[in-house]
Amino acid sequence: MNSSSSVKRILVLAANPQGTNPLSLHKEVEDIKKSLQSAKKRENLSKSVSFEIEERWATGAEQISRAILDFKPNIIHFSGHGAGATGLCFEDENGNLQFVTGDRLRGLLGLFAANIECVLLNACYSDEQGAEFAEHINYVVGMKDSVLDATAIKFAGEFYYALAAYDATYCPGTPVEFAYEFACKAIKVENLTGDSIPILRRKLQPTLQNQVTAVNSRPMNNVNNNTIKYSGRVKTIICKRLTNDWQDLADYFDIQLHEREGFRSGRQAHGVWEWLEQRNRLGELESALNDIGRDDLVEELKKN
Repeated sequence: MNSSSSVKRILVLAANPQGTNPLSLHKEVEDIKKSLQSAKKRENLSKSVSFEIEERWATGAEQISRAILDFKPNIIHFSGHGAGATGLCFEDENGNLQFVTGDRLRGLLGLFAANIECVLLNACYSDEQGAEFAEHINYVVGMKDSVLDATAIKFAGEFYYALAAYDATYCPGTPVEFAYEFACKAIKVENLTGDSIPILRRKLQPTLQNQVTAVNSRPMNNVNNNTIKYSGRVKTIICKRLTNDWQDLADYFDIQLHEREGFRSGRQAHGVWEWLEQRNRLGELESALNDIGRDDLVEELKKN
């Protein structure tokens, strides 16, 4: 290996407990390995980044912390089932279902946040946990809905291929952002169901003053978006009155086309609002509405 190269470690935690639908987890991991190997053959990559994978199967909650400490990963990939707020599905010592909530894992990941760059939760309804992990981790990918096995496998393979093949002189965004967009579009190209289900969350900084988002060069408000909450009444008024202006708002926030297509017909404004909520970016809404000339809606926000 070239002395100028660096190593990124991927820790795969896989679980398919008894009594849950069988998933093709081994195929998913094999596809990830093949994708990394395929990208590694590219000549330019021999001088940049290489990847190592460690697999932990039939993972139980008690094994997670030791697996992280032993392998020292930069990326954690969970493959299995998710159940929304109930938690991710791990296994107990007998192979039975063991739910682990995001709250239980959040502090553990925070302990290693200086070195864990990305967590990918390839499980149904795992964006619930993704929102919690993003308090500490720079990038978290989760699923906002149920996702077909074939889609999950395809997303994982394309994500890691793009991550390994990333070239800053050619590819837009950061490596994780590019890999996420590349994988989402690959799902759509192959006409698989669920290209709008993966959600990328970015860590919210302690203060947003004079900062910009990774994919949007517009300055944010001088606020901590964790403190921004609007009533259901205000949300209803804003979304009802946005009508066609939701597209201008989506342009402002650089919401990708595949994400917009996932918004329900007639409720696209609600889709934009929820997109902002998921990314803790509602604090930017006032500036965005000002920018698109909707001062009337800014006044409604101030009535909150």
